[in-house]
Amino acid sequence: MVSSLSSGFTDSPAEQLQGKLLTNGWRVVSRLSSSGEMTGGTFSASYIEENEKGERGFLKALDYSRALKSNDPARSLQALTAAYNIERDLLQLCANKRLSRVIRAIDSGKIDIDRTRADGVVEYLIFELADHDIRGYLDWAKSFDLAWTLRTLHQIATGLFQLHRIDVAHQDLKPSNILVFAKDISKIADLGRATQKQVTAPYDNDIVSGDPTYAPPEQLYGYADADWIRRRLGCDLYHLGSMIVFFFSAASMTAMIKSYLASAHDWDSWGGTYSEVLPYVQDAFSKASYIIGSYIPASVRAEIIKIVGELCNPDPGKRGVSKRLGHYDQYSLERYISRLDFLAKRAELGIFDGSVSG
Repeated sequence: MVSSLSSGFTDSPAEQLQGKLLTNGWRVVSRLSSSGEMTGGTFSASYIEENEKGERGFLKALDYSRALKSNDPARSLQALTAAYNIERDLLQLCANKRLSRVIRAIDSGKIDIDRTRADGVVEYLIFELADHDIRGYLDWAKSFDLAWTLRTLHQIATGLFQLHRIDVAHQDLKPSNILVFAKDISKIADLGRATQKQVTAPYDNDIVSGDPTYAPPEQLYGYADADWIRRRLGCDLYHLGSMIVFFFSAASMTAMIKSYLASAHDWDSWGGTYSEVLPYVQDAFSKASYIIGSYIPASVRAEIIKIVGELCNPDPGKRGVSKRLGHYDQYSLERYISRLDFLAKRAELGIFDGSVSG
């Protein structure tokens, strides 16, 4: 939903939309790169489009040709279609519920590109267009804005909370899925891996729900909790904590934990159960948390480390509000939203020093 132009694309129907007139007055203006500042998915092509009023949007077109070329075309096509329908329906639900911190879908539809091809009809979703994903605003070498960082984290937590209130878990929160509008407004994007309680999704049986780079450790060890809240909301809480770590250190919590695991206990080589390896993961987590603290300004260090410690606890049963373990609101994000809002306001007033010292 942000731009990065490129050229030299293949000629699948989904990659031939540039210049096409769509329904409701939208015209496809330019193709976006399949890499860089962009979300979209493996089987999709992305574009910028514009309507008669000059309003611009981000278009994600389903590319059936890539699915047809996969090792299992039938399964890939089935998964692609199901994922599209689920994402479209979830986006409509979010719009109906007026979720202010979740990306808004402007339109959806299909266009006939080549009736002689099995993949000639291209379905698409159109979203509001952001200025950047979060990576475009983070420059670790030159500047760090504590107030902006805390306010953005507060907005991300609010977006997740809004999803959780309608029984939706995002499952794939990561820097490229946080979009920034006019610098001061951030929204959660890409519901392609989201899951809704009581609604079956085609990827529900996948242990790793989203990007493995940011996955909670239990998923990487092959453990899937039978309880929907612990498994799904617990995953979102971990992702939020990892996002906090990323803002301050430019690394994910998953990468930090892995760096302190002995090779025998690493998820790439471990052959036992998660409960057996958990003490080693907890130890690695403690060591990582200590190092992360060195990246956080002293004025907010204790509070941020406490928040991350609760959100990213390697034991999903102990993740969440430490004083509410076992209660209905253990996985609620309300407390974290309040704490991040408090910290952001103090930073905005200049009460907190953004320098890393102490």
